Amino acid sequence: MTKISDIFYRFNVQLLYALMIPFSFVVFVLIYRPFELDEFLDVGRGLYAFNLTMITCIMLVTLFITRMILYFLRGHIQLSLGWYIFWCCMEVVAVSHFMTLYMWLMLQTVPYLEVLERSVYCLSFIMVFPYVIIGLSLKLVEKTPEVRDVDMKTRMRFLDIHGNLKLVAQAENVLYIVAEENYVNITYIDKEKEKTYVLRNSMKNLEEMCEHYGLLRCHRSYIINKEHVKSLRKDKDGYILAELDSVDKPHIPVSKKYYDALAALL
Repeated sequence: MTKISDIFYRFNVQLLYALMIPFSFVVFVLIYRPFELDEFLDVGRGLYAFNLTMITCIMLVTLFITRMILYFLRGHIQLSLGWYIFWCCMEVVAVSHFMTLYMWLMLQTVPYLEVLERSVYCLSFIMVFPYVIIGLSLKLVEKTPEVRDVDMKTRMRFLDIHGNLKLVAQAENVLYIVAEENYVNITYIDKEKEKTYVLRNSMKNLEEMCEHYGLLRCHRSYIINKEHVKSLRKDKDGYILAELDSVDKPHIPVSKKYYDALAALL
């Protein structure tokens, strides 16, 4: 399944979720008063405004915590769209449980499960709209650079592990990428000179983008631009090496796992 893009892991996006959803909740409840929430939150003691404020704060804190967890896990996990939707659903469940606990303590005589059922029902309906709006907006922003890249002759945009843009290079000028611990070394041609940029990211995070621009994984630690491969050969020890079309380039190792796929494209 397709992985969500790096934009969904950015810090400002997490703040957007944590702030926008509680704000949308308050506005929606104040305008429409759905599911008789005014009576539910009033608890028969004139505490409507107070309880609405408390639940909004509970939602804000819960979403801030879950979103910070997602942000700090960005370098260790790559969620598919399905798993990301599941994460959002679990956020709704978490908020519902904390809201239930608070309202159950306020109501005192109402069974906990009855309060939980009502909380999940109300929040699922109300919170789905800001989730969908924010998600679709991010997908739109995500697609915009792709259109621009086509117009700019396939420029590759390299982001670091935090989602910050660090390097833009023409795909045809990227020679190869080498993994080195928590970094990758991107070797490319700029103004007819070879340059290497050290980027804090992983091969796993870059592989899908590289494949889109014609760069292929040829080794556990290497991604290579097939357009610059002059030939494949074996050294005296039987290891497969890729010779590039530049005399200054070292021979790139090719593992047996990736050899057939690379050879078929040459």
